[in-house]
Parts: sequence; C-alpha cells; structure tokens
Amino acid sequence: MNYKKLLCLILAPMCLGGCSSKNAETSSSSRAQGEKIVVSMMFTNLLPNFESLVETTYPEIDLQVEKNAISTIDGESERRLRNGHGTDIVTSSLATGDILNHLADLSAEGFISSYESGIMLKTSRDGKNLFIPLPAQYYGYIYNETLVKENGLEIPTTQEELIKMLGVAKEKNIGVDENGYVFTVDGTPITTATFAFANKIPDFFGLSQGIKWLDGLKNGEAKFTGTLESSLDLPLELIDKGYLNPTPFTGVTNSVPILQKMSSGQMLVAFDSVTMLNDIRKDSSYEFDMLPMLSNEGNPAWTVSAPAAYLGINNALSEEKTDACRKILTLLSSPEGQDAFMLDNGAGYSYLVDYTPTSEIVPEGIKTCIDEGYNYNISISNDFMRYFGTQCNTVLCAQKEVADAFEKIDSYLSGGDEQVATLIGTIDHDMMVENYNVRTQETEIGNLVADAVREINGTDIAVVNGGSIRGSLYKGDVYSYDLDYVCPYGNKIIVLEVDAQTIRDMLENGLSMMIQENNIPGGRFLNVSGLKYSFTPATENTPAQLVDVTLADGTPLDDNAVYTIAVTDYMAGKSGYEDNNGDGFTMLNVYSDGTPKPENVKLVRETEYTLCTTLEEYMIKHNDAAITSKLEGRITSVN
Repeated sequence: MNYKKLLCLILAPMCLGGCSSKNAETSSSSRAQGEKIVVSMMFTNLLPNFESLVETTYPEIDLQVEKNAISTIDGESERRLRNGHGTDIVTSSLATGDILNHLADLSAEGFISSYESGIMLKTSRDGKNLFIPLPAQYYGYIYNETLVKENGLEIPTTQEELIKMLGVAKEKNIGVDENGYVFTVDGTPITTATFAFANKIPDFFGLSQGIKWLDGLKNGEAKFTGTLESSLDLPLELIDKGYLNPTPFTGVTNSVPILQKMSSGQMLVAFDSVTMLNDIRKDSSYEFDMLPMLSNEGNPAWTVSAPAAYLGINNALSEEKTDACRKILTLLSSPEGQDAFMLDNGAGYSYLVDYTPTSEIVPEGIKTCIDEGYNYNISISNDFMRYFGTQCNTVLCAQKEVADAFEKIDSYLSGGDEQVATLIGTIDHDMMVENYNVRTQETEIGNLVADAVREINGTDIAVVNGGSIRGSLYKGDVYSYDLDYVCPYGNKIIVLEVDAQTIRDMLENGLSMMIQENNIPGGRFLNVSGLKYSFTPATENTPAQLVDVTLADGTPLDDNAVYTIAVTDYMAGKSGYEDNNGDGFTMLNVYSDGTPKPENVKLVRETEYTLCTTLEEYMIKHNDAAITSKLEGRITSVN
C-alpha cells in the first residue's frame, strides 16, 4: 500500500463505544479459588471468536460483551462511565473532555508500539496514549451486482454516472422499493455526516486546499460556511430526483432496514460499510459488491475507513482486573487478536505494523483503491460528527436551509452553541437502561416514563414502546440534557379512546418481536402505566404470548368499556407502517391512509408533548422531593 496517500480526516467513526453495568470489583484475596475474573465491555455486535481466543489464552478471564445499539453507544456509554457504571474495557469514539479522567494511561504498555505511529498520534491526549484502535471498517456504495449486470446497467466510475444509473433503474423499476426509491442511507446523524464528508473526498480532501482546510480545522481556524456546503449536493440531488427517501432524516422514524431491502432486491444502492455488505450477502440470493467514493472532476476514486471503535481501560478498577484488561488488549494487539476481531466484525484494515490478514475481506470493487493507497482514515471525537450529522439531517428533510445549518455548525465549533444546563429535579437512585432491558421486562425507568405520560396527559392508561427509551437516569440532580439522552425522539403524544380488545391486541404486538435474527429485541415492547400484564417468554420458534392483562389495581378489562390511552403519534401511524415504522401497532392507526383504520379507535386530542418534554414537566411538577420509581409487578414473565 502506498501510505503516502493514506490521509486522515478530522471526522468520526461510525461505530462508537461505551460503558455498561456497574463494576463489582473482586480482589485476588477475596475471589474464590477457581473463580474467573469477569471483564466487561460493550460493542455493537457480539464477538464470539475474540471472546473464545481470550478465554482460551487466559482461562482465568471471562470476557463478557454487552451488545448494544449504535444510538446507545453514541453518548449514553460516557454517561454510564461518569456515574460509576462504566465497563472495564471502555469502548469509545475518541472521547474528549472530562471523560478522559476516567481512562488509564496506556503509554507504557508494550502493545502501544504495535500500532502505526500515525494513528497513535491522533489518539494521544496531552502526550498520553489512552486508546488503541480496533481494525477499521471500509465504507462506500454497496450495490446489487446481479441486478446491474442482468439489466445491462453500466457500473459508474463518476458521480454523474452513479446518478444516471439510478435514474435508469428507477425508470425501469430495477431495485426499487415500495415507495419508489433506489438509493438509501440509514438516516442516523453519524451516517449522514460520514456520507456528507465522504462525498468531498475525491474533489476536495484529496487536494491541497482540502488538506490546508483540515489543518485549519484542527487549529480552530477553518469554517464550514463557504467551504463545505457542497458536501450535501449529492444527497439533495438524489432526494430532488426521487431516488432517496428524505423521511428517515427527520429523526422520528426507524432507521432504514438496509439489510432487508438490499438482500431482497428492493433497493439497488446503499451507502454503508463492509460489515453491512457481508450481512447482506449472507441473506440474499443476489451478488453484491462495493464502489468507492466517486469524483465529478476526473480525480481518483477514494475509499473511506474508520476504526470500528477505540478501546481503553477504566481507571477505577482493582489491580487484578486492570491486569486482566491489559492482557486482553495485548492479545488484541497481536495478529491472532486482529484476525479474530476482523472475523467477528467484518473489518477490513488493521492498524498493526506489518500486519497481513489471514483472509481476503476487501470487496472486489474497492481493491484498486486500497492497493494504490487511496483511502481516507476517519479518526476523531464523535461529538462533533453527531452534531454535524444532526444539522445535515435538518437540511435533507427540508427543516432548515443549508446556510442556516452550517451557521449553527460553525457556532458549535466556536463554543457558541452549547447546551444550556437547566436543573429539572432529582432522583433518589440510579435507573438503568442496559442489555435492552426496556425491551424485555419491567424496569424502573420504563415505569417512570410511562407514569409521566399518563399523569401529564390525564389518561386511564399510558404505554411507551421500549425502543424510544435510550438512556439511564442517575442518582442526584437531573438536567434538561439528561432527558434528551433518555428519550431522544421527537414524536408527539396523542390521546386515544380504545376498547379492551384493542388493548390486548396492542400488548400482543408489543411482545411479537422480543427475539430477532440479530439478537436485538424489537423496540415495540411496551412499558405501561395503568395496566398489568403477563406473558410467556419467546423461544427461537415461538414469539412471546400474552397470558393476562388487567388494570393497575388487578381489575379485569371490561369488554364494554372505553379507555383513554396516551401513546406516541408514531405508534398511531403518523410515519406510516412501512419499513417497520409504527412498530406494527396498526390496531392504533388513526393517521396512515395506507393502512386500514380500526373503527373502535378514536383520536381524542393531539398534544405538543414529546416523551422528553412530558418527562421534564412531570419531574418539575414533583421536584419538591427526590423522585423515585420501583418495580411493581406491572409486567411479569411466566412459564
């Protein structure tokens, strides 16, 4: 590889890392003989090959990986660490600020010298190495090679040719989804930001003016306004031509189900990673490949890569557990460790010096770029990229003009657009979201949010789908930005009148996806207030089944009664029910004309409350004392 062409952008990794349950420290003197040292970490997928390698190499260590969604790992992981619930091995996106005080200095560790000096220079903080990089993911255009070849479409070599190919495909109904779109991006802020920056690589960041601009950005001198507005030209053109759906950029719908759409042939092209490409290949009869980022001005095509995450060690651990973490990072920093992780995660590039992968995992369509060194490595804090992506999303869904969004971005960089820390109230103990518990069982925080929705909206019943609760609350003062982490989505609360059978149907739907192919419970599981219900657990072959439901006091539901119930407009079809939006709650539909509207459901009123603002008003209303929430047997699993 020609490393002279391997440039590093001031961007952020797509996969970020985090912290989870509170550590139970065990010293060597108190640990029972033969008891393993449990080491925890969080990642976006399970790591069976790496776990096996660790536990085979070090039989005294039990590595436990908590699988969690990217949206949780984005920011909630750092909140866990600050509040004493951090994992032992800290998965990060190059954390900044006070979180660095929670990480151990790795500078003296022998494995640091195993990595390329360029990447380690970017991970150092005040002369200390606090992280090591995981192998990198490649990103580009995943395309259905079978449909392209069978229909005589030309594989694009420029951005204009890509747009032309999409136009022909849409006209001929090739790789088109039910909404008429042929290209997709998942719509999360991090993905949007990476896509926007990646569009500028061939014709800006690969040139001298782009390199100079990046140097200015590092020093706090560069501006986005007047320079990078064109980074949104491609997605805006694709939206304007009807090739790309703008709805996912609103932040009130589910992410695009890229795996399902691509593998079934219902989408021709997607911007995503090699891991997604490999997952699509597993579940499809079609052949797929990846294209690099393409130029409009005759410049070479480029690939984009980013470390899957960065790993550090929690500095609050015992000496024994710290030593176990060092062993794990040392093993990861060996060729065997890299092989195991790359096999688990589909990463395509290792930052180890003189590393040669044991298997070929670089897609054919980007091999030339990789071999010739036309690859940008993305590595820096996630905070800015999340903000940048959020502002870009407001442009792509037509909520803001480009100029207004980029003015906000420049203000953020200068420190002029920081969050206002408004004290809302206090809580008396930690209320945790971990291991997808709000999607599988009764939780204290689920009860708190559901109670807030019922009380503030004055209804008999309130239900909150687990996928809308994303962050924990920690003992002590609660600020407005804490609630943004807990309930980040902007869907509005509405009040419906429903009958008893609708309530049963609603609860059954909430139980229907507790086990999925990716081992992540579906977000439709319902946290409740004003109700109690029980269910039989899901198995691999049978979904969970509703056993019984009563009102909160144990009174059976009255089949002749009408109940008022507070839900989000998302559940009631505001965004429709395609692409898993609405989480399948069609029995509550009062908005979507594309789905039958039940006669026994009536819209009583709409509100301007979101889950976040409802919780805020509830806490302010009760701020005369520390707020509590406890398990009450509202939801029970029975054999």
